[in-house]
Amino acid sequence: MKILSSLTVAVLLLFVAQTGLQAQPADNSTRNGSVAFRVAGGASMALGSSFDKLESVRAKEYQPLVAAGLMYNFSPLFRLGLDYSFTRMVREQTGSPVTQPDGSMEGDVYKDFKTLFHAASLTGEFNILGRKAASNGFGLYLGAGAGCLFGDGNIYTVGMKNELMQGKSGNVVHVVGHNEGHNYIVPFIPLSLSMEIAFLPNVAVTLGGGYRFILAGKSEFAPTGQPYATLGLCINLSK
Repeated sequence: MKILSSLTVAVLLLFVAQTGLQAQPADNSTRNGSVAFRVAGGASMALGSSFDKLESVRAKEYQPLVAAGLMYNFSPLFRLGLDYSFTRMVREQTGSPVTQPDGSMEGDVYKDFKTLFHAASLTGEFNILGRKAASNGFGLYLGAGAGCLFGDGNIYTVGMKNELMQGKSGNVVHVVGHNEGHNYIVPFIPLSLSMEIAFLPNVAVTLGGGYRFILAGKSEFAPTGQPYATLGLCINLSK
């Protein structure tokens, strides 16, 4: 019964969508002075942090990303958007204790490095396919702008010390751990390329990607770049 109900709802939705498309074809060429909202999900990478220089092992190469944005269409070919995204970076590093002159061993054996990223940017986008493609509901947007990356995370370190007893009759092993937090705000320059295909008069599916050139400056924990790819929807709130 549930399967039949689900199939019925799906057929009705397809019928309504098809009817809407026939009655009002997608036409982006009329979107002058309109507002649009977009949501997307995908994956990103963080490159060039100081933790990479410590011969770290990337625990998770790709990290999930969620994003949302509000845009203003000045014309079918140009729009300006305010975007927000959330992602994270995870790194792990293993090490070996160092032998001391007295024969004991001491050093860090494990580090866990996690950072949560909040990014906000203002981006201008130009539809390089032109007005004819826009009138048929297609767009290929090349974008650039400026933004800020907010990083907040911690480094958890596990250390070990193998201390020899008097007379070298045995040893005592000490295991210690400490947690160190870090946070920063750094600017970045985003470059993006996204393809949009309208399947309803005011709704388009988007497939895109980009790269953030992060100006880390003196922040040793901030990455220097973030490539990403997303899949989402763009919803025009007005014509």
